[in-house]
Parts: sequence; C-alpha cells; structure tokens
Amino acid sequence: MMFSILNELKDNSSKQTTSIVTTSISSAGSTYILVAILGYLSFGDNVAGNVVSMYTPSVASTVGRAAIVVLVMFSYPLQVHPCRASADAVLKWFTATSLIDPMPPRGSAPPLLGRERANTARSASDAMSEGRFAALTTVIIILSYIVAMTVSSLEKVLAYVGSTGSTSISFILPGLFFYKISDPESTHHQRLLKEDDEEDEQEYRSEDEENEGDVRRRARIRLPRNLIRKLGLALAIYGACVMVVCLISNTYFNATH
Repeated sequence: MMFSILNELKDNSSKQTTSIVTTSISSAGSTYILVAILGYLSFGDNVAGNVVSMYTPSVASTVGRAAIVVLVMFSYPLQVHPCRASADAVLKWFTATSLIDPMPPRGSAPPLLGRERANTARSASDAMSEGRFAALTTVIIILSYIVAMTVSSLEKVLAYVGSTGSTSISFILPGLFFYKISDPESTHHQRLLKEDDEEDEQEYRSEDEENEGDVRRRARIRLPRNLIRKLGLALAIYGACVMVVCLISNTYFNATH
C-alpha cells in the first residue's frame, strides 16, 4: 500500500514521505484511542471486540454501523490492489530467478548474459496481463468470501490480523529488508550509499560551517553499519517472537481484546 502511495506522490522525497506517514498514523491512532476510551467508559470491563454492536439502536449507533459499512466497502479495494500486485510480483520473481544462471565461483566474472536475459524478461513482463489480473483477483475475492462466511467474530479477525500483519509490517519485514539491502556485497547497498551521498551533498552544499559539523557528526553516527545491520536482524527476530506469542495467546487463551 505504501509503495502505491509513493508512486502517486508528486514529491516523494524522504521529508514529504515522513510527513505523510506521521500524519496518517497520528490521525488513525487518535481515532482508535478515542473509540477505545469511549468504549471502556461506556461498558467498563464488559466491553466486547466490536464496540458499536454493543450500543442500543439509536441514531448515533446507526451512523456508526453505516460508517463501518462504508469503511469496509472502500477499504477492501484498497487492500486488494496491493495484495494482487504483491502476488504478481512474487510470481514474476520466481519466473525471473529461473532465467538467471547459477552464481559463479567467488572471484570469477558475473554472468552478464544471464542478468541481461533476466532483465529483458523482467522488463517485458512488467505489465500484468489481463488473464493474470482476472485470475489473481478471483482467487483473492474467493478466499476473502470464504473467510467472511466462515468467521463471524470480528474481534478474532482483528486479533489474528494484528498478530500476523502488524508484527510483520512493524518489525519482521523492515528488519529483514534492511538486513538484506545492507549486505556490503549487495548491489542495492552500493546504490543506496551512492544516493545517500548525493542527497547529503545536495542538501549541505550551500550551508555554513555549523551545518557541516552536523554532517560530520551524522557521518560518525552512521559508521557502525555492521552493528546496525545486526540490529535490523534482531528486530526481525523480535517481531517473530512477538507474533508467536500473540498467536498462542489468541489461540489457546482467547485473548481477543
């Protein structure tokens, strides 16, 4: 979802992206906290997973139920879009890796022809075909329909989604991504270093000596890259442990709220 938003931004710089992420998380977090506080103030320890369903029928509760309907109606397509794109990217990745020759022995020249064939195949299949588009969309809708018809408890769905999705997005995937791209032998790592150097040079080119001192301090902070890489792996391991604990709690202790 985040990549789709970045692609639509006119200015997708780091500062603008951070501002958008901070604003969206702050607004969503404030709404969740407000609903949680009002729910506990209304029902205390007897509050259920779906707070809106506990209120007696009235104009306010009807508006709340209608808001949930609108939320589901418009959020589902937004969730299907990145899900379909991710599934398509995984399928293309498996296809592309099958075209690359095995890794050569250390010290030998890289297989340029194999990479060229892989890049050509990847660029030729960037656009999703109509058949694959329809097939992936059908599978996602059918699986979603099966879950919706078999699971009647909203709090269980939210509990398992939070246990798996939230921990993956917040801890596991960022840690694994950073651990992977920060490998000194990775081409992505070299490209990121080059982009960082260009951004620093452009940002601090016309500034005074005080800001140049900040650049030097900033460079010293970024020196222990090996330690930061290990911390990224530790973050992923921590997220996996949190996911296991949450899944066990939801499954065996019924910790749904």
